[in-house]
Amino acid sequence: MTDAEGAMADEFIWGYALRREWPDGRHDLFGFTPNAATAQRRLDRDERFWQPGPVRPVAVYIVPANAADVRQHPVDGCRSVSCPDSPERGGRR
Repeated sequence: MTDAEGAMADEFIWGYALRREWPDGRHDLFGFTPNAATAQRRLDRDERFWQPGPVRPVAVYIVPANAADVRQHPVDGCRSVSCPDSPERGGRR
């Protein structure tokens, strides 16, 4: 498989990712999985990690995403409004 074929395949693999939003407007998109239960476990773990610290995200929630969106997302925070986001996230999670 060539790199181009691999990139095309990622665009068709749908599942879930975590979106972490920061007070300054940046967000992170990470933890892609095709399994909803795995996404929920990752969300719970991320929430526990940040809870005791002085610096915390504004929100962390599960969003529907494809593998390519997550793989290509900037690692150091992003401000793009075109990134996967779920309008029905149900408050802070």
